[in-house]
Amino acid sequence: MKKQYNILISERKSVPRSKRLREAGQSASSAAVPVSGNAGGAGIGNGSDTGISRDIRVNSPSVGHIITGSVLPSGMRYEQIFRKMLYAPIPATLAGKLSTANDVEFGSAKGTLTYTATRNDNGPMTKAYYDNQEENVLEFAGDDTAIQIATRQLQGNYTKGETYTATVVYAASDDGDINETILTNKISVNVKRKWFAGVCNSIPQTSADARALGTSGFYTGPGTFKFPASNWKIVAVCVPSGTLSELSLTSYPANFAEDKEYCIGPIKISVEGANGSEAIDYNMWYLQTGGLNDPDTFTFKIV
Repeated sequence: MKKQYNILISERKSVPRSKRLREAGQSASSAAVPVSGNAGGAGIGNGSDTGISRDIRVNSPSVGHIITGSVLPSGMRYEQIFRKMLYAPIPATLAGKLSTANDVEFGSAKGTLTYTATRNDNGPMTKAYYDNQEENVLEFAGDDTAIQIATRQLQGNYTKGETYTATVVYAASDDGDINETILTNKISVNVKRKWFAGVCNSIPQTSADARALGTSGFYTGPGTFKFPASNWKIVAVCVPSGTLSELSLTSYPANFAEDKEYCIGPIKISVEGANGSEAIDYNMWYLQTGGLNDPDTFTFKIV
């Protein structure tokens, strides 16, 4: 006789997977054992950063801005460690700019000095002065936590080289990462006479005639110089010192300085500096021909 089996099939209600996972999570969390205390974490879990318990000398490869061999001192907070690793403090800076060129002609008007001081991560600015004298106060304006500007208007005209010095002192940073910082900016001005050369309608007689010659430059001593000449009958060269040893054209290789019939000089001529300033005796040579000559470029050499 065959056995008979009765099989009961019951319907299982479908439950979304996400709900099953939530219920499983609640069940697991109800069985979790609570943990209290520092557990070696120096109180990070409860928001208290008491820092490291003893000095750490770094012997691992450099990590960010923490370099091998540096020492993290006892008590240094974890926030400080991360900041030191990820951010290098930036010290204050000072930059100066002069409104005129650094090379000027004798007699040129003096300009304005502009200083830009940037605090960055230093403490506040404590001193600012010029020419190494603390009583010469530089007045900075602007946000004292960021960028500040000071100007110094210079008076008079240049008769000699000068150097301008500005000093700014910033306090140490609050965290001690940057010490007190003393910043110095120096700007020098070199004062020179000019040489003059070019085409002229008549032989120069005055300072104005010499200064009217078409080409000029700062005279620093013996050397080789050039100037263009349009259609010309007379050209002249005026220099503060030295002797003309060569005067030639690009298209004509002869040295006119050796031809005393056509190249005359030296002749003394008094030439002022810029703005009608003090004159000195220049040496002048001129080259004169009977006819009109084609445009060219002259080269002359002073020894």
